Amino acid sequence: MARWISTSFMCFLLLTVALMLWYASGLLSRLSQPSLPAKPEKTHLLLLSSWRSGSSFLGQMFNQNPEVFYLKEPAWHLWNRLQQKGPERLQRPIRDLLRSIFLCDTSALKPYMGRSEFVSDLFSWIKSRALCSAPACSTFPSLGDLEESHCSQICSRTPFQKMEEVCRSYSHVVVKAVRILDLEAFYPLLEDPSLNLKIIHLVRDPRAVLSSREHTKGLEMDDMIITGAQKAKPNASMVMQEVCKAQVRIHNASLPLKDRYLLVRYEDLAKDPLSYAASLFEYASLSLSPRMVAWVHHNTHPGVHRNQGFLMYSKDAKVVSQYWREKLSFQKAKQVQEICRQAMNIFGYQFIGSEVEQKDMSLTLVSP
Repeated sequence: MARWISTSFMCFLLLTVALMLWYASGLLSRLSQPSLPAKPEKTHLLLLSSWRSGSSFLGQMFNQNPEVFYLKEPAWHLWNRLQQKGPERLQRPIRDLLRSIFLCDTSALKPYMGRSEFVSDLFSWIKSRALCSAPACSTFPSLGDLEESHCSQICSRTPFQKMEEVCRSYSHVVVKAVRILDLEAFYPLLEDPSLNLKIIHLVRDPRAVLSSREHTKGLEMDDMIITGAQKAKPNASMVMQEVCKAQVRIHNASLPLKDRYLLVRYEDLAKDPLSYAASLFEYASLSLSPRMVAWVHHNTHPGVHRNQGFLMYSKDAKVVSQYWREKLSFQKAKQVQEICRQAMNIFGYQFIGSEVEQKDMSLTLVSP
């Protein structure tokens, strides 16, 4: 009997040990498995467009929001430093640079900058409200609508590395870029678990883009880069062909992105800016405050008293969107229609067959 009890006890003991080892091994296995990455706390927003398409206004709209850290064209430094590589080979370096900026690692800019001692060494830093406010510039507790000239005097000596601290203090990081020509190269950013990236793609009637470009200086270098011209300045047809092809490529590459991509036409934004501001802010998980409503109204209607500072676009937006119909010759309008036929069709811009149609403002040249 005693021998049977001893044998039973030994079996019980061995079973208990085996169960403990099984539980321990399972626990260790679970602990050794990589945990799922936590959802990023920030929202990252990339504003894609092309030159002279209204992206500065769109960028400033987001820049006014106190939850946003905004940078305008940070890839300008890379684009200029590596221009000999050609536009296609610049897309991946731009992608990697933008990832670092979205993660508030602004040191990634340094290899492309001649110097990086102060925030004022960054291209268009003055267009960022965050860099003209505390904590980036703590001369005053709140600078409000500080005029750009005053910001330049007061805040230009902010240390460059201070940008990282400032960036981390905002819930949203928004970057505007016109030098992205192919969205496929940027898929890794959308798949990156450390980013919560959304894209707004702003397009404009190619005829309006051409008309605006004719009255804009300083685009020569960009035109040479996107067309691959080595010495001679490319003509407008060559430039517009590349611009329209790039916008079509971006749109076509957006098809798998679903709710991570939003297409906006400048003409629609100009027609009803407040409604569009509300929908764009909702898309970006931002609130539209009464102050923002006032900013949008002031900057899209003529004759409205405006503060200085960052309130930069006090014009009738609907009229601005149709300027090209008065300024651009019909021959040039007809030519760019053919060059950009695919873009015109995809984005819903109506073709004109005569100068009479072009000048007739009762005709709507944007499809619903």
